[in-house]
Amino acid sequence: MNGKRILFSAIITAVIGFVIGLGLAKFGQPDEVRLRYETESSRRLFRTYGWLGGGIGFFFGAGQEYLRQAKIQRDRDDHRW
Repeated sequence: MNGKRILFSAIITAVIGFVIGLGLAKFGQPDEVRLRYETESSRRLFRTYGWLGGGIGFFFGAGQEYLRQAKIQRDRDDHRW
C-alpha cells in the first residue's frame, strides 16, 4: 500500500468536504449576500459544518483510496497463480 497516495486522497477530499460544508451553512441563511448569525449557537454551527464536512471527506477519501489499492493488490496476487 502506498501511504502517500492514501494521505493525498484523504487531504484533497477533506478540503472538498470542508468547502461543501461551508456552502451548506451559507445556503441555509435567509440572506445569501451577507452571513447573519444572531445567536452564538448558529455561529458555532457555521464552523461545525465546515469541520464536519472536512472530517467526513478525509475518511471517505482515505477509505476510497485504500480500497482502490487493495483491489489492485488483490488482482496482482490473483494473476500470479
